[in-house]
Amino acid sequence: MNKGAGKLGEKQILRTGIVIAGAYADRVRRVLYAQLSGMIKEKRIDSKEVARAAGELNQILYDAFVRNLALSKGDLVRIEIPYTVSGGRISWDYSGLKVRAFREIGEEVVEKAVEEALKGRQAQEAVSR
Repeated sequence: MNKGAGKLGEKQILRTGIVIAGAYADRVRRVLYAQLSGMIKEKRIDSKEVARAAGELNQILYDAFVRNLALSKGDLVRIEIPYTVSGGRISWDYSGLKVRAFREIGEEVVEKAVEEALKGRQAQEAVSR
């Protein structure tokens, strides 16, 4: 079974794993094609339908990430959504859509926090000498 694949009866689940927000659309498309490659080869689903479904989901995710959450390209996201394939068509189960988002902390903020921790450590060592 593919890394992002999962099956529940007739439903499948698209799981992207953790990916930078700037690359989520490509990951969604790649995982979906990987999960459905057998069906595409067997001509049970057309690759254009896979592209259509990926585009539909990616548009909704774009609205959520960019317009509503204002995520930057360096932030991280993890996407999971059930879907079914019936009659050569992919249907997303949006009620089962799960998205986790992790914001990037600026390099300057992290450096300052580390410097403060090091200063605290040095102060403790100076007192204990």
